[in-house]
Amino acid sequence: MQLERLLTACKNLARTGWMQRGVPPSMAETVSSHSFEASVLAYAISLKLREKGVEVNPDHAAVIALFHDVGESVLGDLPKWASSRVDKSQAELEAYRELGIGEELFKEYKERNTVEAKVARLSDRLSTIVQANRYAKLGFDVREIAESYLKEINEMLSSHPFDLVKDFVQSLIGVQ
Repeated sequence: MQLERLLTACKNLARTGWMQRGVPPSMAETVSSHSFEASVLAYAISLKLREKGVEVNPDHAAVIALFHDVGESVLGDLPKWASSRVDKSQAELEAYRELGIGEELFKEYKERNTVEAKVARLSDRLSTIVQANRYAKLGFDVREIAESYLKEINEMLSSHPFDLVKDFVQSLIGVQ
């Protein structure tokens, strides 16, 4: 797939979960907007962690977050129902190979063996819950997504090093 097609697909591909909960396609967050937000959040969280003495590369965390969903430009945004029935990780890995870009970043994201990959994962989840809060304010029933992701975020925040930035992360989602 050509780079331009990858970029176009990510810019135009609406995230499925929102539409399944009644958000019209014209209002649905795209893969690109989600990945951009996750990337900025990863950078900000990494800076906060570094202030607390954690060895982390904010640039690398941001790039991992930026690339974490690029495979969806080939696969589409698989809903939870489908991803629980197929080997989504393997399909995504093959998509990255097809694209010829980002495979190592995706592997690092999935394996979560580095602080940067863990920050990217937290940022992915955080971006989703921030967007869920936006949709909830507009009257869309996205509680299921919000509750699921909030549970995962809270689990992450209870472990090191994220316990060091718990207040910062919770302030972003309106939890004190």
